[in-house]
Amino acid sequence: MKISAIILAKNEASRIDKCLESISWADEHIVIDNNSTDETIKIAKKFGARVIESSDKNFAQRRNIGLREAKGDWILYVDAD
Repeated sequence: MKISAIILAKNEASRIDKCLESISWADEHIVIDNNSTDETIKIAKKFGARVIESSDKNFAQRRNIGLREAKGDWILYVDAD
């Protein structure tokens, strides 16, 4: 059984590393980035997360993008903070 962790993020450079460290046990890490202007994407990729950039302003649409992309049997949504 695989677990996919999905993080919705925008300008979370100061927190994304600790967030990803806290879920390092998950099988898959997906960051749905909403037009960050800081180092969020770079840091997430450094930690091995798959980053999907989405400019959808709707929270539910971004969550659903993560759900469609996830390959795990179980989905865990995580806030970066």
